[in-house]
Amino acid sequence: MSFLQKRLKLTLSEVVFITVMSTAMGIFWWAYTFLYNILAPFLKIAAADGLLKGMWLMGGVFFPYIIRKPGSAILGEGIASLVECLISQWGIGAIVYGVIQGVPVELFFLLLRYKKWNMLTILTAGSIAAIAEFILSIFWYQYYRLGISYNMIQLTTCAISGIILAGWLSKVLADKLVKTGVLNHFNIVRQSIKSTK
Repeated sequence: MSFLQKRLKLTLSEVVFITVMSTAMGIFWWAYTFLYNILAPFLKIAAADGLLKGMWLMGGVFFPYIIRKPGSAILGEGIASLVECLISQWGIGAIVYGVIQGVPVELFFLLLRYKKWNMLTILTAGSIAAIAEFILSIFWYQYYRLGISYNMIQLTTCAISGIILAGWLSKVLADKLVKTGVLNHFNIVRQSIKSTK
């Protein structure tokens, strides 16, 4: 814990929160796989299975929106992916995807100096994660063999899913948690209080 705190400047409570919640997220992703396995074969016919992938991108958006400190995007996505790796059918691929999805989002928030948190920023972060996921899938699943039109539909559906499930849903869930008071010790609440003074 102390290593993460020193390197990422996260407090102990922030590291514990990310660890516990991302572990739960990884377990949820494992359960979500069963729904994906049912729906994906039908959607793949229309190159639209990307509509389901945004749920796996939430870790890189949900945690930085709450914590608002460098490292929270890759740590949240990374831990959730590690948990999913250990219990799901995806194995090591879950970690590879987690890193590829988390790093660009982390860089995006760093570019904004972890200071902008409006809806447009969060939706953009979700779309960035989706584009990264799509680029990896082109090579991982050899989508490049399926033609330009197929891949353009895949990219579009991935982006839509990233915007809605990873972006919009992450913000909605976090905002609802704020109202319960459980996030009072994190920057999502502290910064909003400062901005109203």
